[in-house]
Amino acid sequence: MKTFPDVAIPMLRHARKHRSIALCTTEMVGEFARLTTQAVRDGNQPVVQSHLKFMSGLLRVADEKTREYIDVYYVEVLFFGLTHKQKKTAWPWMPANLKQLYVAMWGGLSETNFLLAR
Repeated sequence: MKTFPDVAIPMLRHARKHRSIALCTTEMVGEFARLTTQAVRDGNQPVVQSHLKFMSGLLRVADEKTREYIDVYYVEVLFFGLTHKQKKTAWPWMPANLKQLYVAMWGGLSETNFLLAR
């Protein structure tokens, strides 16, 4: 996690919990989504944008399996537990390719979808 030193410690703890990095790839992607969401909750725009830019870049060059991991284990859990206001604040920071996956899963940020995605 040289790219995100602030993420390294939580990710290493997660890997130790599972006793292997190789065995918890999906878990680690989900943990990165939770850390992105926490940064939104904390109002830390630079961290949120750096996480989203990183994942967007990966998605642009992703093979089928990596795309699936980003879709299912990152985007689908991104913003979970945030208020509608917090989601609306972070929405403009999300790159278009990640937004496309989010909308495909949750249908955007309407009040109705917000209540369903809680």
